[in-house]
Amino acid sequence: MTDDSTITHEAFKQFECDKFSLIAQEYDRAIAVVTSQVDEAILDAVGTKSGIRLLDVACGTGWLSAAALKRQAIVTGLDFAEKMVAIARERCPQGSFHHGDAENLTFESGQFEAVVCNLGILHFPNPEKAIAESFRVLKPGGRYAFTCWTPPTRNPFMALILGSVQTYGSMDVDLPSGPPLFRFGDPTECEMVLSAQGFTQVSVRELPIKWTFSTPEDVMPKIIVSSARLGSMLAMQSDEQRRNIENAIIEGASKYVTKNGVEIPASVMLAVGYKP
Repeated sequence: MTDDSTITHEAFKQFECDKFSLIAQEYDRAIAVVTSQVDEAILDAVGTKSGIRLLDVACGTGWLSAAALKRQAIVTGLDFAEKMVAIARERCPQGSFHHGDAENLTFESGQFEAVVCNLGILHFPNPEKAIAESFRVLKPGGRYAFTCWTPPTRNPFMALILGSVQTYGSMDVDLPSGPPLFRFGDPTECEMVLSAQGFTQVSVRELPIKWTFSTPEDVMPKIIVSSARLGSMLAMQSDEQRRNIENAIIEGASKYVTKNGVEIPASVMLAVGYKP
């Protein structure tokens, strides 16, 4: 007999898988460009170099994998959205990409010298299980690194989007419940969870990112078509709520107009652990 938590986890996982497959192309053109800004920092954190066997968990459309391949790493990627995997294979023909579940990796224990996960941890119903699996497939002496968004108090982009929804719309929309979006935006939480799974020499630091758009009017439409939960939350508002939210986002984004377009600051936490 399955309990309610199992049902909730599976509903969340299925939503994320279906949604990311649906938006894979738009995600690749928009959000993946933004999140790739921290690729080099992630690879540096796990000592990526020529010949190292690296697993990219929740590889998406393969931007981080491509950066690792440029360093001549031996790259394996995994994602639960098949269309994401298909794009990653096109981008990185030298890599090996698989459709699979981060919480139930099919790889042998001790197979990789580095495991990375760029902004995937918030998409796992059971992050602890995913971290434990990454620990299992690492060789002793290997390193693991993941990133996650920082909360709106330190993240102007998230403050703008979620603040506009909270003020003019509803956060209570009919989406499968998932883990807290900003849980790992807390350094203490990152340290505690990694340590609990056996990692040592844990370090956590914040990295800046910029969201870029051509105009303030582009922000909300681009988020709707290229993100899973944020996009769905925006799309599920009433017509009046959407108009008011969009106007608020346009007004807020206008403050970040530069000669290069709109550049809205944000940040992620980079958490790193060592397998003794």
